[in-house]
Amino acid sequence: MQRPAKPFTPVRFRLQPPYTYNINGVFKINKLFLITLLIFASACNSLYANLDEYIYGKRDPTYNIFGEIGLITLPSAFSRKAGEINVNFSQNEIFKYGALVVSPFDWLEASYFYYRPSDLSWGGRKGWYLDKGFSLKVSQNITNNFAIAAGLSDFAGTGYFTREYLISSFQKDFYRITLGLGWGKFSGVDNFLNPLAFLSDSLKVRPGTSKNYDLGGNVATDQWFRGDASVIGGAEFFFYPYLKNVSFKIEYDPFNYVSDFSARGGSGGMDFNLRKKESNINYGLSWNVTKGFDIGIHHIKGNTLNLSFTLGANFSKPAFQKSLPPLKIVSANKGSSAKMRFYEDLIRNVNDQGVLLQSAEIQEKHLTVAVSQDKFRNQLQAHALVGQNAVAIANIHGVDIMDLTTVSVNAGLELNRINTPTHLFTSHATSNPQALIDEAHLSPGKQKEYETLEFLPKAKFPASFTSITPGLVNFVGDPARFYYGGINLKLDNQLQLSRRLHLNTLLNFGLYNTFDEKNNNPDSRLPHVRTDIVSYLQESSNYISRMQLDYFYSPASNLYGKMSAGILEDMYGGLGLEVLYKPFDQNFSIGMETYKVKKRDFDRLAQFLDYEILTGHMNFNYYHPKSRILGTLSFGRYLAGDQGYTLDFSRRLSSGFRVGAFFSKTNVSAELFGEGSFDKGFYFQVPLDLIFNSYRGGFFNFELKPLTRDGGQKLKPGNDLIGVIHSASRNEITWH
Repeated sequence: MQRPAKPFTPVRFRLQPPYTYNINGVFKINKLFLITLLIFASACNSLYANLDEYIYGKRDPTYNIFGEIGLITLPSAFSRKAGEINVNFSQNEIFKYGALVVSPFDWLEASYFYYRPSDLSWGGRKGWYLDKGFSLKVSQNITNNFAIAAGLSDFAGTGYFTREYLISSFQKDFYRITLGLGWGKFSGVDNFLNPLAFLSDSLKVRPGTSKNYDLGGNVATDQWFRGDASVIGGAEFFFYPYLKNVSFKIEYDPFNYVSDFSARGGSGGMDFNLRKKESNINYGLSWNVTKGFDIGIHHIKGNTLNLSFTLGANFSKPAFQKSLPPLKIVSANKGSSAKMRFYEDLIRNVNDQGVLLQSAEIQEKHLTVAVSQDKFRNQLQAHALVGQNAVAIANIHGVDIMDLTTVSVNAGLELNRINTPTHLFTSHATSNPQALIDEAHLSPGKQKEYETLEFLPKAKFPASFTSITPGLVNFVGDPARFYYGGINLKLDNQLQLSRRLHLNTLLNFGLYNTFDEKNNNPDSRLPHVRTDIVSYLQESSNYISRMQLDYFYSPASNLYGKMSAGILEDMYGGLGLEVLYKPFDQNFSIGMETYKVKKRDFDRLAQFLDYEILTGHMNFNYYHPKSRILGTLSFGRYLAGDQGYTLDFSRRLSSGFRVGAFFSKTNVSAELFGEGSFDKGFYFQVPLDLIFNSYRGGFFNFELKPLTRDGGQKLKPGNDLIGVIHSASRNEITWH
């Protein structure tokens, strides 16, 4: 028999996607995150100190001026821990260089860079030339003090600065030694015949140009490790015990600054006096100001001073230890039964702690509680919180419970069920939920069964949730200027009309921006499905980013659906359908979405332009638990009408931090696609509870594409099913 209880307000449903894309070429950064990054870097200094660091100072390998872990211009074989994100910037008379560096694994370092020479021209304007590219390094520790690595620098850009290397590094208490071989731009001085030529005669000669680099963005494997080679190396010395966090670096400089750092082979305004090299020895100082912040001062090519700094943090562990507020027992009406007083106290306490009770039932000493929450990323933590409360309250009211099943509910959908004996709920269960795994019984959700439990509070609909936050909107990488940006005030409202029917509205109010200074020249022969982004940025500062009505449903176990209509994203509105099959006990999912959309007017209010299209994709996801790699393959029709596939690989650490990269290939030729040849990019995702001192849901999402083009572009509607039903499978509950 169902019994009514006091009305409650349902929880705002959570969205925890494996990644979140933004408009092509534009990335959004929450201002608060940047401040928190600095705080986090400082907190790490005290959290992870060890005896060696106390004696010798901070000796983590530092970055060179090209955003690679190494010496001054040369890489080394050492690496940083998985979960690192660093921003590196260098400036000297010849060029400015910026790089974003991410470490998905302990042995993998990936970076995206911008290079701006001061003397080369673009569009007839001196100093406006800008080049972009990717670099990659794979390293292996042979012992604690010796490592080897192989790397590719600028392997997927224009190829003007492409170089490869095999390197080794050795360290002792007071020094590091690096020695190896370099190809490509590393062989500008004192080169010799390729020592790898014994493997194949084709390795003796390096092609002068690669057809894969004609439009930039392709991978030129026909140049890798080919042609003459050069010895590269140097050393780093530490000043213990006097200056524990300062080191002296010295290296042999292999570069020819006329040919190696020019995109135009001597034309385009190159200043030969500026690029003149007077010494092959570079030297400088590296100073670790605090953990996560390094400064470098270098003297390069015998006549030039370079200043570098690196700012970053490691997101493999939380910055703060967290605790829950103490239990508060406010007993219900004494005339009620002990069971009803238990229900009333349970809903009051767990709701106050951010886990909202949907229904509950005690049957033969077994307690079932359905909850909806966005406080914890791991459902085991919500289960532990409910268990700790339930045991304490049951003892007060004399209610006997032996085990607990929590039913996870989001957007009205049952996602999973977790059952454990109640004796496991110690005071440390929430902070260490993995301790529950060995005795936990996990099972899939049962559609609407949670609505049939004995204690079923009446939800008050409609329920509204609103937040107002500042945010930055940025446009990065334009040749005319590296950065355009603005500050917005964002109003985010979620209106729940029922458990499964939600209206999400996101309004932006511009406070300041520099987008009017950006030239609008899409230069695309395809329908302008994304290259008109500058027109949207310039037309209006106050606009509607999203006004999307969603209905969620689950027609069968492990099968989920969503119907959407309205303003779906900044540039498109329409209606569509999404379906996802995600077996609870498997590591894969299969999904499909299709949308009929129309392009929005540039003011991003209620009007639309003439362009409309039917777009949709089939999606296959596979998660490999041991490596924590998620692979996604989708194929279908994109916004410009082109057809093809997108391949995405990402890695998620136990902390929830995720980093990944993707590319799309369609039936649009490289010539028709334009500069960049095909769509590609990378992203990372940082759980907010890693950088705050309290439990909270949500993520900071960052995505960057080198170029904004029209081929291979997907629709970006809100509330993807893969995010709404996150933690609906066994591996997402148990991973650690």
